[in-house]
Amino acid sequence: MGSEYRNPSTIQLTTQFFLIKRSFFGLASELKKPASQVEDMANIPNSTESSESSELTSTSKQFNRFWKSVSLGTTPDGFVLLLDGRILKTPDGNQVVIPLSRPAFAALTAAEWEGQDKVLKSHSLPLTSIIVRAVDTFKDDSIRQGVIDTMLKYVHTDSICYQQSYPSSLVELQKCYWNPLVDWLKEAHNIDIVTTEGIISVTQSDAVMDKLREIIQGYDNIKLAAFEKAVMRSKSFIIGLALMEGEISVEFATTAGRLEVIHQIEKWGEVEDSHDTDREDLARQLGACTCAILE
Repeated sequence: MGSEYRNPSTIQLTTQFFLIKRSFFGLASELKKPASQVEDMANIPNSTESSESSELTSTSKQFNRFWKSVSLGTTPDGFVLLLDGRILKTPDGNQVVIPLSRPAFAALTAAEWEGQDKVLKSHSLPLTSIIVRAVDTFKDDSIRQGVIDTMLKYVHTDSICYQQSYPSSLVELQKCYWNPLVDWLKEAHNIDIVTTEGIISVTQSDAVMDKLREIIQGYDNIKLAAFEKAVMRSKSFIIGLALMEGEISVEFATTAGRLEVIHQIEKWGEVEDSHDTDREDLARQLGACTCAILE
């Protein structure tokens, strides 16, 4: 694989994850909060604030920041996020629980809440959206399997499978960013992805689909939720898979998911406050996906 994009020892995160008011190491000390203390906090009668903390993970609402402190507690099930000592809950009323095997993800999610401004918007919580999806939706195995089925359907229409033979500048971008991913699937997983030029439809073989299913079937709920977000945001199953498997960086995935836009920018120029903000938002969302696989 080309050294120009692989970075197996680190996962590149976007700048936003480091612009937080509390350092990772400061939050790490919160991981030692005893479960008994967390359970006592969970028994506090509901108040306006605790009710809001259950609703503010909704993707369709925005709230004023009402909490002063963010911390982490531990229970037998995993880490929980505490806003002013109250356990954060999902829209379905489930506790936001992050497995003990993911202390880094837990700390970064807490930092995400700590770094919120006065007005809280759902799109400013990409890490939280992943864990909420995992907790509320994927606990139902039939829904989980349905999501896997839906993700696999995207393979047949993946942009990487439909490459252009002109202009030469776009062809070069495809060679640099798309072809290495096709090669990686072959070398690492013995998966032969069929590609074409133009709009001629291609269908991947049953063997290819079975191998891809086997990979994502092995993802736990958090990783599957992150993978789903990566696929939807990058508009590519293959890019999302490579990102979740640690094969490519956030920067590489962001570029690979925007090749046609990049080509248009090179030809016509960048539209300020449009192309640049779209790029940064994609990088932020994909960065959140990689955080979900940190341990």
